Amino acid sequence: MLAYIATPLLATLALSPLVAADMITTAPAMPSAHVAYAKRQASTQVVSAYPTTGPLPLSEYFYPLTAVPYQVNPYPVGRGPQSGYNICNSTTEGPASNCQTSFVNSIEDFCFWGAPGTTGGQEVADIEAAVVSYCSRSGHGSRIFPEGTFSAVQFLKTPAYIQVTGLFNQTAIGLDPTDGGGELDPHGADGLGNAIGSLMYSNGFESGNNSTYIQTQSWNNFIGSNQFCMKLCDPNYNTPLNYCENRYDIIGCNYNMPAAYEPGAFLSCDSDLQEIVGTYVSGGQTLTWSQPASLPANSVLPWTPVIPASSNCVTYQSSQLFPASNLGYQATALALGAAATTTAATSAATGTAAVSRTGASSGAAATSTTKSTSGAVSTSSSMSALLVGVVFGMVAILN
Repeated sequence: MLAYIATPLLATLALSPLVAADMITTAPAMPSAHVAYAKRQASTQVVSAYPTTGPLPLSEYFYPLTAVPYQVNPYPVGRGPQSGYNICNSTTEGPASNCQTSFVNSIEDFCFWGAPGTTGGQEVADIEAAVVSYCSRSGHGSRIFPEGTFSAVQFLKTPAYIQVTGLFNQTAIGLDPTDGGGELDPHGADGLGNAIGSLMYSNGFESGNNSTYIQTQSWNNFIGSNQFCMKLCDPNYNTPLNYCENRYDIIGCNYNMPAAYEPGAFLSCDSDLQEIVGTYVSGGQTLTWSQPASLPANSVLPWTPVIPASSNCVTYQSSQLFPASNLGYQATALALGAAATTTAATSAATGTAAVSRTGASSGAAATSTTKSTSGAVSTSSSMSALLVGVVFGMVAILN
């Protein structure tokens, strides 16, 4: 396990605090209609009184979900201002959403951070200040994971935190397929958070009622190497221990959030609490590991992460968790593409029949021509029609 973690993750997750602090990233301009709508809505809400001349550390902002401001950090200070917005709803949901309010509720309803902009091939180290929310279902005003994004998901619920982990195609959130990724949390070297101004909520904490959203200022998210993990600590759980430790940002999911990460497994379980990251026993003494600025790819750490015991597990199929009916604009694009493919296949079959009726005189030649023509027409027409369907779907969505 140590070798697996070291090879894809350790070398690429080593982000220098100085680099992170100096990095400035931006997202595309927000649609003017949404800007006006969000500001009108924000002006009608009662929000806590915070300084208006500069930002506080992100972890010091508390807002009921119904009272979030348009932007938590609109200040051009340090890495600011925030590139996205926090009031997210049906007017912001779409493939270009810059929503920076996120949620983790259950195995079928969760979000984590991904690339801003609308072009792929991005790397976490370049965009961490400006990442935006991607969610598993419509309704959060965010971008939505496309169908087939996940090959494994495990949701764990404990008295102290909730956690969602798994395997996925990271190009679905705009990342370069080879990016080893990085860690995102509400701190950062300057306290402004990654993403700057981001907020995190859940209605799935054990202390809650499964309907009321509770904000947490203690969470972390790793993405990279086609693996993800997100943990939210319950602010109502009384403990001196920090289960959402943000210090160990170069050792990845398997150490920070030990779980199965088993391909094809979709599970929701109750779980025991994990061991505190970086704390281990050696020679009868309890020691705390101090993370260096970087680690060689073949590094061996002084402890092996232990997957906590789980119970009351429920197994799902991916199609149960992420049906097309919950995918919003992604389902629309999917349906348009499927319709285009069906039309193309019908046209190809008609073309094949015509070729067969007027084909060569020999049976062998006719069979060969029919197969070749049918395959070429079907493939070419299907691809062209699929692209047309997706383009029209996107135009419909953007309009």
